[in-house]
Amino acid sequence: MKETSIQKINSLIEKGFEERSVADAKACCNSFLLAWEELVAQAPSAYTDFSALVAEFNQGEGYDWFAWIWDICEALDTASADHQECLTERLQFIDAFMERFPDTTDEDLVEILQRNLIKTNFLLGKDEEGAEAVATFYQFFPDSVWGYIEWGDALLKRTPADKEAALAIYRKGLTLKDDPGYLDVLKRRIRKV
Repeated sequence: MKETSIQKINSLIEKGFEERSVADAKACCNSFLLAWEELVAQAPSAYTDFSALVAEFNQGEGYDWFAWIWDICEALDTASADHQECLTERLQFIDAFMERFPDTTDEDLVEILQRNLIKTNFLLGKDEEGAEAVATFYQFFPDSVWGYIEWGDALLKRTPADKEAALAIYRKGLTLKDDPGYLDVLKRRIRKV
């Protein structure tokens, strides 16, 4: 990647953070997605593991690109409260990331993307795609309660009628052997519902 491309990516990321700091969620998303498009356009095609790309081109200058991928998902989630199209943009972003960097080795990053895939599909009422995302998630993360948490959370945000379904999904997570702190997060959600 050329230094000018890296500077442009980092400049767009910084602009997104500035827009987020003044509560302009949609503009923040737009800047982040422009930075993503620039990264995809400029990243050498030999890099199919985002971890390797970051190790080569994101050391010491600019914002941490690993954290920024998380920020993109979070920003699109926040903006979706007022801009429903941001949910579709989040799906498109995750799909594009997985297609462009299918060999990404950073498990935390892969997990957060898979979790967002579950949540977003169910929020959009794409239950079949959401169920597929859950199945894929549990192939890679069989003991993580977060797949069930994201699924249940999405159902609770859809309609009051989904409350019982969300509870049943949360309870599935209680059978897993995840970190006790994460199980406590799940138990708090059950108590709250």
